[in-house]
Amino acid sequence: MDNIFSVLEHFPNDLKKCFLSFDISVLSKITEIRLRVDKPIIIYILDKPFFISKYDKLINHFVEDSRCINDEEFIFILDSLCNNSYHTNMQTMVEGYVTDRFGSRVGIAGEAVYKNGFVSSVKNINGLNFRISHSIENCSRNILNILYTKSTPSVIVAGPPASGKTTVLRDMARLLSSGYAGKYRKISVIDERKELSSGFDIGINTDIISSYKKDKGIEMAVRTLSPQIIVCDEIGNMNEVEAIKFGFSSGTSFILSIHLKSVEDLLRNQIATELLSTREFSYIVFLRGIDEGFDIIDLTEEEIENGRNNNDYRKLNTPFGDNM
Repeated sequence: MDNIFSVLEHFPNDLKKCFLSFDISVLSKITEIRLRVDKPIIIYILDKPFFISKYDKLINHFVEDSRCINDEEFIFILDSLCNNSYHTNMQTMVEGYVTDRFGSRVGIAGEAVYKNGFVSSVKNINGLNFRISHSIENCSRNILNILYTKSTPSVIVAGPPASGKTTVLRDMARLLSSGYAGKYRKISVIDERKELSSGFDIGINTDIISSYKKDKGIEMAVRTLSPQIIVCDEIGNMNEVEAIKFGFSSGTSFILSIHLKSVEDLLRNQIATELLSTREFSYIVFLRGIDEGFDIIDLTEEEIENGRNNNDYRKLNTPFGDNM
């Protein structure tokens, strides 16, 4: 069931009972819960939005009496998330999120407060987006069977939001660390937002560096932990790219993820082109979406150059593991 129950612990009793009345098969597939003050509750099941009727039933369209979150309920949930201490959580709140102790990241919408030209705090918070973190054991096994039985390549896992990138990275780290293909690889997970590791099994030979910025975490892992593979989620700036280059210079392989709307956007994404320019990555695994399988782009056989027709890439259209 992953972390849906831990998320519901933040809800007032009446709302929690409403969610617990849903079928278990529904609860297990919730990927997001979006709450806005005096607005309807929106629940994403896989990638489709649902609302709650006045009879506490899930419906796939909005009606005027759809269940909403009032101000009192919203404050109750926010206080619970912050353990009644906004100050303690303000460092991440100014970055737009809070992470609960089980690894579910909660995005926040509010008003920035500036001090000396920098965002120092957030006030008038009016929206919460619960992204439910999942652990689906063996969902990456088909990927590993194709790419990791005989070698330890560097791989980019790409896809649109909510396509399963974090879930796949977590399972890859777990399997590769725990004896996949007869090898117990040394893994360092750089978990800036505690989404990959909190409350999950990520392998018996895995070190976790959490809450550090990814570039600093990568540098620490390379200098002190001698990893064979560094795993990190959502590469998004040039400082992180430079840290990855430093890791490559020390002989480390990487498994990392980036946001990418489609394979055709590959050459229009600055982070992707910078990573590819290192010529260290052997494959891109593009996740088409939850339960929709993946494509593998073999970078060892194809050169990616500006202006090249993306339709020329060799793709392996492959389903996920049996449990995905």
